Amino acid sequence: MSGLAATLRLDVRIQARSKLYTIGVCVAVLLGLLGRFVVEASVGKVLATFYLLGIGSTTYVFGASLVLLEKGQGTLQALRVTPLSSTAYITSKVVTLTSFAVIESAIVYVVGFFGAPLNLPVLIVGVLCLGMIYTLVGMGQVAPHDSIFSFLIPGAMIVGTVLQLPLFYVLEIGPSLIWYVIPTQGPLLLMLAASESLEVWQWTYAIVMSVAAIVGAAGWARRRFRRFIALQEA
Repeated sequence: MSGLAATLRLDVRIQARSKLYTIGVCVAVLLGLLGRFVVEASVGKVLATFYLLGIGSTTYVFGASLVLLEKGQGTLQALRVTPLSSTAYITSKVVTLTSFAVIESAIVYVVGFFGAPLNLPVLIVGVLCLGMIYTLVGMGQVAPHDSIFSFLIPGAMIVGTVLQLPLFYVLEIGPSLIWYVIPTQGPLLLMLAASESLEVWQWTYAIVMSVAAIVGAAGWARRRFRRFIALQEA
């Protein structure tokens, strides 16, 4: 636990020094201003869309960028001879980036939608699930790569597009049930539940899919790290 705590503190410093927090706050403020002055639609749907596109994208890119940064600096090479496990490394990134995703989502809400009647605990749970899924997928996908270019083309572009397909569910484009095969549909429904009623089966699906997607992405990311990064195993 002490090793994980030290890793968490180090990750926060690295993320702050790398200006990721500054970038994230700027994105959140811009989305909030866009919601306040430009977009005219249901607050719940707008927030869910902004979080899916904005918060999801930042956690996905931030998680991958940190791995690439530490590869380039030789940090990951050095960590191979320490007791730090791939599980602890991944967990630290997920905790710090997902926690920041909640802060980003709060900024969007305060700037653009403060006072809107929403079930904030449910909204936060949806954001947490979304952030964890995107961070894990980004880290797992970037594991074999050494440059942002090789990571982005074509893999990240394809995966990023697929994960954001539930946007069409919000826009009511296409058969609604088709979007339920996308893992991010679970967190999206939880975020929508902050402002509208869900059927019992939708609640069940949202919870089960969110948990399954997180567990599946965590297992996949760990296997990728075991294969391409070769940190110690817990």
